[in-house]
Amino acid sequence: MSRLPAFPIEGGCACGALRYRLNAPPIAVYTCHCTDCQKLTASAFSMAMPVFRKDFEVTRGEPATWLRKAASGTVIPQRFCPDCGTRIFTEPPGGPHSVTIRPGTLDDTGWLHPVSAFWVSSAQPWVRFADDVLQYEKQPTDFMPVMKAWKAWVEGG
Repeated sequence: MSRLPAFPIEGGCACGALRYRLNAPPIAVYTCHCTDCQKLTASAFSMAMPVFRKDFEVTRGEPATWLRKAASGTVIPQRFCPDCGTRIFTEPPGGPHSVTIRPGTLDDTGWLHPVSAFWVSSAQPWVRFADDVLQYEKQPTDFMPVMKAWKAWVEGG
């Protein structure tokens, strides 16, 4: 039993100028509570959905780029709509094989279920985590438990 929608699925920015298609399921879905993500989203946390680059395609528009320098010094390209400013995806420094979609930009977000939370040490004090969410005080050094938790959730376990 899968809890995922039928792929491909689509998403885009707030104004509709930038659209994309995801042709296969994501690697995981998680939240990040670091202060950078709080500022970038003007909210308490951001959601992230890493996908294989081969499964992701921009179908309308051309994203603009902002090169964000993380506290670690790592430069992380942020891709966003040049018209409305909606951040659509980032390119993680781990290599060219994946991108991280901001899943709130999907047309259908009803199936999303974050299985882990990063930087809970910076989480707002009113944020509560479900019992089945893996919690990391900072950035995890091993992403394998997150991928395993995602697979278990997808399979209904």
